[in-house]
Amino acid sequence: MTTDLNQHLETANQYIGRQYNEELRAELANKTGLAVRPRGIGFIMTKDYNPARINLVVENEMITHVTMGN
Repeated sequence: MTTDLNQHLETANQYIGRQYNEELRAELANKTGLAVRPRGIGFIMTKDYNPARINLVVENEMITHVTMGN
């Protein structure tokens, strides 16, 4: 992972513990300039791999984990 992507991951990790909503997703996308996608029950999952995408793992409406790519 490039330095820039690591910095974006660090930024995204600051959202762990916050309640997920579309405004928060858009805020993170604007802040990083990357695609941001929620993952978890109730969200559509695709099989495409994009190393420059931030995935927000959402459980019980809370962001519990952040990954890049998958």
